[in-house]
Amino acid sequence: MIARSCAYLIGVLLSICLTACASQAPVGNPRPVWIDNPGNGVSASAGMHVLGRAAQEELAISRARVEFAKRYGVAIDAELITNTKVNNGESHTTSSSTATEATRQSDIKAMVKAKWRDDDADVLWVWLVPAN
Repeated sequence: MIARSCAYLIGVLLSICLTACASQAPVGNPRPVWIDNPGNGVSASAGMHVLGRAAQEELAISRARVEFAKRYGVAIDAELITNTKVNNGESHTTSSSTATEATRQSDIKAMVKAKWRDDDADVLWVWLVPAN
């Protein structure tokens, strides 16, 4: 009886230890603080892109620039129109886009200060700050 209780207790303790070790966050690539608190800059992300990592980076930077511009006096109005036609199981998609920009302050400069890739979710984050 005592041997069975000891074996049960050791099994429970081993389970707790293994669970605690398995639930720790990865140490090699921790999430940067600037994603949630970008200070006077902005952070933006882009998920996996069908054209690859370079296109993913361009998209993340573009999103950050739009957000940065909104904060510093540039209004950007963008519209994307997509039409899809389906005929006998075949689909054909066409799209067109327009963008207009109104500026209250014309000299706005920004630079990418940092990049971080979340490998688990395949998301790239960029941190855009004012260029001095």
